[in-house]
Amino acid sequence: MKKKQLKKWSLSTVIIVLVAVIYFQLLKQPTLVEGNDIRLIKTYTHHTNEVWEVKFGPNDNLMISGGLEKNAKIWNRITGEVLHDLPHKYGTPSVDFSPNGKTVCTGSYDGKARIWDVQTGNLIRVLEGSVGTLWSITYSPNGKLIAAGGNDDKVSVWSVETGELMYEFKDASHNIWEVIFHPSGKLLLASGSDNAIRVYNMQSGKLVKTILGHSQVPLSMDFSPNGKFLASAGDDKTVKIWDTKNWKLLHALKGDNQAIHSVVFIDNNRVLAGGTDKKAVGEFLEYHFNFKGFTTPIVATLWDVEKELVLQTLPAHNNDIGLGMDVNSNGKFVATPSKDKTIKVWEVQR
Repeated sequence: MKKKQLKKWSLSTVIIVLVAVIYFQLLKQPTLVEGNDIRLIKTYTHHTNEVWEVKFGPNDNLMISGGLEKNAKIWNRITGEVLHDLPHKYGTPSVDFSPNGKTVCTGSYDGKARIWDVQTGNLIRVLEGSVGTLWSITYSPNGKLIAAGGNDDKVSVWSVETGELMYEFKDASHNIWEVIFHPSGKLLLASGSDNAIRVYNMQSGKLVKTILGHSQVPLSMDFSPNGKFLASAGDDKTVKIWDTKNWKLLHALKGDNQAIHSVVFIDNNRVLAGGTDKKAVGEFLEYHFNFKGFTTPIVATLWDVEKELVLQTLPAHNNDIGLGMDVNSNGKFVATPSKDKTIKVWEVQR
């Protein structure tokens, strides 16, 4: 009798657990926070596959975007016209505009960085020295250097003018996901799959600080416009805000995203964090069976940093945000790339 009751209880428990998993993993609707800080103004459908990164040109009219499809694209934000399809043998998950707007750089799955002329679309130079996917690429604030990081676990820094490899930092034990220069140009930061953020001095070429605090991979970083704060975010679902004077942690922001792929400062007190809200079961079903889920996705969250308060959630994309959102030069617009093959441009209320 007791054995039968135990079997029945065990079966009912399994059913309850299964129902709970299905509900919380696939059916439970997230909490949407409505706000007026960011307003969608246009959706662009230039790409036929997932878009990983988008960047504004310094004049705010031109854009560059890249992802899984072979070619990166330079296009006009006002007219929507694609000006140049930059040919690659493989895709381009990382892209950037030079500070003067005359060139762009693309990082490819073949490990090569390429500099292109914006006016003509012609290839100027190929930067050699990396192996495997370049997940991040960036110009220095003065436009004289290009830094990149990727699957070969190192950070490479080249001269834009000559293509010479100036620095090669090999301190990380696993993939590099993001490289960014401080607005002053004096520091270069790199985040990696060993959960560390490393700070390099660009005058000495030395590692000066290793920032630890993420429990999982920090996929993205951004400096506030005034350079006083660093935002970092990634697989641990958390946006961390650091003081750049002493690299002490000031704030930890955690919302509904299951992983954060990209974080950007909108101004000195607001950050936008984008990624995925798919839980483990949802990720498994999408990867193996192309199941997109039943819930309204929260793919980006806008935070008030000082108050540690969610100001607005953005559910407009129907799939994950890519690795590189961007804010234009005066902070009026923000662009979001997505796995849904679109790029959306939003207007920011001051």
